[in-house]
Amino acid sequence: MNSFLKNVLKFVLFLGIGIGLIYLIVRKITADDWKNIKVAASNANYFWVGLSLLIGAFSHFLRALRWRLLIEPIPASEDGTGGKKPGVLNTFCSVIIGYMANYALPRLGEVSRCGVLSRYEKISFAGLVGTVVVERIIDLLVMFLFFLLMLLLSFSKVYTIIRVKGTAILESKWESVKHINPVILIVVVVVLVGGVWFLYKKKDHLFGFVRKFITNFLGGIKSVGNLKKPFLFWFYSVAIWLMYLLMLYVCFFCFSETSHLTLADALVVLMFGTFGVIAPVPGGIGAYQWLVISALTHIYFISQNISFTIAWILWGSQLILIVFLGLVSLLILPIINKNDETGVHTV
Repeated sequence: MNSFLKNVLKFVLFLGIGIGLIYLIVRKITADDWKNIKVAASNANYFWVGLSLLIGAFSHFLRALRWRLLIEPIPASEDGTGGKKPGVLNTFCSVIIGYMANYALPRLGEVSRCGVLSRYEKISFAGLVGTVVVERIIDLLVMFLFFLLMLLLSFSKVYTIIRVKGTAILESKWESVKHINPVILIVVVVVLVGGVWFLYKKKDHLFGFVRKFITNFLGGIKSVGNLKKPFLFWFYSVAIWLMYLLMLYVCFFCFSETSHLTLADALVVLMFGTFGVIAPVPGGIGAYQWLVISALTHIYFISQNISFTIAWILWGSQLILIVFLGLVSLLILPIINKNDETGVHTV
């Protein structure tokens, strides 16, 4: 199977998962609920959505600045590539194009932005891919720190809800299991046993993967210490996630029902939504909405209609921003690099 067909099949599979999650979200929404959702969407204060978009654009700009710090140490090669700091505009446009590509196929963006910047800045593609790997490692670390902060600020609230909801779900599932068809039960047991056996047979491969991941993780963190401006790099890394938090928080003011929620509450919703974004579905579609709605309804008791509306506003507004900036980037990159033989820009 060639790589193109494999990518198409992956896209169809993951998109199907996202659509399936959307179906699970909307299948219980009644005609009256749809009317209320439309009213909520029409009455929302979109000033805050506009502010959220500006904050989102600034977070992408910070990511571009941080990426430049990682690219600068790439040594020059014999063919003249590398050994220079790329221009801000070229880097920013490459980041945006990468984000846009991720809406088409998860993880395609990392390759896309490296390819775009390599073309216009004459920097080694392999070297750029290495910097993106380090970026992902640092993002994972900062996300974990924000997750710990969420637990510190909201542990009792989140734990109580998860315990109560989890107990109710387990009880309902147990009632279902007691009345399940024996044939289905046998199939489930066989599948579980087969899964455990498969994992046991692959244990060496799995352990090797874990060891490699830990090695790369520690190596990525260590490489930041070799940068010319490591403190600025860490500042950008934390600031990017603070912008993510703020762009979500200000959208709470779109509705009176969510305007009372705090930054700590926004952090909880952000963590739920982040797990949706990193899910292997295009742009996190379906997974993001499901997790954000779940957090708002089950933890903060926001109505289903308002939770549904704000989840789609958050996801949809960022999609519009990325597509708009991505198309503009595709348009202006050839123009700003037209008469530049080296592709280097300092603005």
